[in-house]
Amino acid sequence: MIATATATTDPLELVDELLQPLLQLDAEEGLESLQEQLQEFSHQQWSHLLECVPNNLRLRLWSLIAPQDQWRVIAELQWETARNLIHTLNDDDRRTIQANADPQDLIAFADLLPRDMVDAILLDLDEDTSEELQQALSYSDEQVGRYMQRNILRVRSGISVDAVLKRLQKREFVTAVFLVDDERQLLGHIPVASLFCNSPEAQVDELAESISELDHEEDLFEATNHISLEGEIAYLPVTRQQKVIGALSVATLFNEVRDDLAIATLSESPSHEEDLFSPVKSAAKLRALWLSINLVTAFLASWVIGLFEAALQQVVALAILMPVVASMGGIAGSQTLAVTLRGLALKHIHSANIRLLLNKESLVAAINGVLIGMLIALVVGWWFDSPALGIIIWLAVVINNLAAAVSGTYIPFILEKLHIDPAVASAVILTTVTDVVGFSIFLGLGSLVFL
Repeated sequence: MIATATATTDPLELVDELLQPLLQLDAEEGLESLQEQLQEFSHQQWSHLLECVPNNLRLRLWSLIAPQDQWRVIAELQWETARNLIHTLNDDDRRTIQANADPQDLIAFADLLPRDMVDAILLDLDEDTSEELQQALSYSDEQVGRYMQRNILRVRSGISVDAVLKRLQKREFVTAVFLVDDERQLLGHIPVASLFCNSPEAQVDELAESISELDHEEDLFEATNHISLEGEIAYLPVTRQQKVIGALSVATLFNEVRDDLAIATLSESPSHEEDLFSPVKSAAKLRALWLSINLVTAFLASWVIGLFEAALQQVVALAILMPVVASMGGIAGSQTLAVTLRGLALKHIHSANIRLLLNKESLVAAINGVLIGMLIALVVGWWFDSPALGIIIWLAVVINNLAAAVSGTYIPFILEKLHIDPAVASAVILTTVTDVVGFSIFLGLGSLVFL
C-alpha cells in the first residue's frame, strides 16, 4: 500500500508530494491508492505531474484524466512534452482528444498535433470557422497573421456615428472599428466608447485616432515595437498590401512573446529541445548531432597542433603554454557571445548596428588582450627565462582575443539569419575558432623564433 500525500495549501506542492509514491509503483501495480487525490487535480496540476514523470507512467496517468479535461491539460504542457504524449497515445485516446478539442486552440497547438488530427477537427467545423482557421494556420507561429482576429468593422470616411452604431447592432461580435478609405487603406481607429459618447449626427472622421499598423507577415517580436506608443489601445490593425484585413489583440501579442522569451531564456543547451523523459532514441539522436560536430572541430584543432610537431618536440614550453592561449581566447569569446545572444533575444541587434557592436567588442578585446597579455608575458618570460617567449604569447593572446570578439559577435548573428538556434550552436563554432587561431599564431611564431 502506498502512503497518501499529506494536506498542503499549494496545489503544485501536492503534486510534488505524490511524485515519490508514483515513481515507486511497479509496472503491474495499480493507481487505486492515489486515484481519489488524482481525480481532484486541476489542469495545471495534471500538466505539472505529467511533466515530471517518464513516458510509461504518463500513459497510465493519462487514463485517469476525465476525457473532457484532456485537451485543457495538453494546452498546459510544454510544447515538446505535449507532442511526445500525443504521438504515443493510441487511436482511441487520440479520437477522445479530437472530440473535445477547442477549435480556437488549434492556432496555438496545430504544429504539435498529427496532421490527420488537425484535418479531422477542421472537418467537424462549419465552413466559415474552418476556412478562418485554415487561413490562420497558413502563417508560421511567429507571424502576426497567425493570431489576428477577422471580426472587425471597417467604416469609410464621411459616414455618421449613427450609421456605424446601426452596423454594430447587426454584428454579433466586433473586436475593433477602423476608419478606411475607398481602397480599404487605414486612416485611423475609432474607439468604440467614443461612438456612444458623441452625437449620432457626428462624423466618424472627427473621432478617428492615429494608430500603428502591423503587416500580416510581420514577426511577433517586431510587432511589440508598435505597442509602447499606443496607450490604452487593445487591438492593432493588421494589413496586407496596405489594406486592413484584421486586428491583433495586444494581450495575445504579449502572451505569445512572453512564452517565446521564456523559452529563449532556457535555451542554454540542446536540452531545451528535449522533453525531460523523451524517448532515449530521440534524445540520443539530438545530442549526437552536436557531439559529432564538436568531434570534427576537436580533430581540426588537433590537426593544427600536428602541423607544429617539430616545434613542440624542440621547445617543450610551447606545449606547456598552449592551454593558456586557448583558455584566454575562449573566455573572451564567451563574454562577447553572451552580450550578442542577449541582444538578439531582445531584438536589439540588427544588420544596421552589428558593425557598431563589433567595433565596441573589438576595442574591449584589444584593451583586455594587451593588458592581460602583458601580465602573462611577464610571468612566462620570468618562468622560462625567455623574453622572446613572453612576447610571442603576448601577441598570440592579443590576436586570439580579437578573433574571439569577431567570432562572438558574428557567429550567433549569422546563425540566426540561417534559422539555426545561436544559443546551441555558437559555442561549438566559437571554441573551434579560438583554438585554431590561438594555436596557429602561438605555435607559428614559436616555430619562426626558436627553430
